[in-house]
Amino acid sequence: KSEVNFTLLQSWIQRLIVEDGANLYRYKGILAVKGMDQKFVFQGVGMLFSGDFQSFMWKPNETRESCFVFIGKNLDLPLLKMGFEACVVDRPLRFKVGDMVMANVGSFKKGKIIKHWDEGNAYRIELQDAKKTNIWAPVDIDPYVRAP
Repeated sequence: KSEVNFTLLQSWIQRLIVEDGANLYRYKGILAVKGMDQKFVFQGVGMLFSGDFQSFMWKPNETRESCFVFIGKNLDLPLLKMGFEACVVDRPLRFKVGDMVMANVGSFKKGKIIKHWDEGNAYRIELQDAKKTNIWAPVDIDPYVRAP
């Protein structure tokens, strides 16, 4: 019963396909992505991966959980489990809506947190520039967003 950070999930799936693709016969799953109302459905064979957010939504009383199946040879099950668990959103975000932060847009710029878990990203940030530009911090770590 866990929701995942989409950016971390994408990195994990990419690594999995590149490193273990030859040993993966088939895989499929449905994932609950934090900040998204749609279910993420994926499937693949070897190094061929297909996945997208579907039109069907999580129901209000439905348990948001991620489940998947991997079929293959010589798969390192503990490593698969650890890799997935690293994508799970299991702690509160560091900054509150309204907090001023420094956001990385190539260099760090002053911004204000305006939303949590927007479209699968940890933060939506409004830069303190003339245009009030909105950007996203996909992961709640200092290289993306830090205290001023």
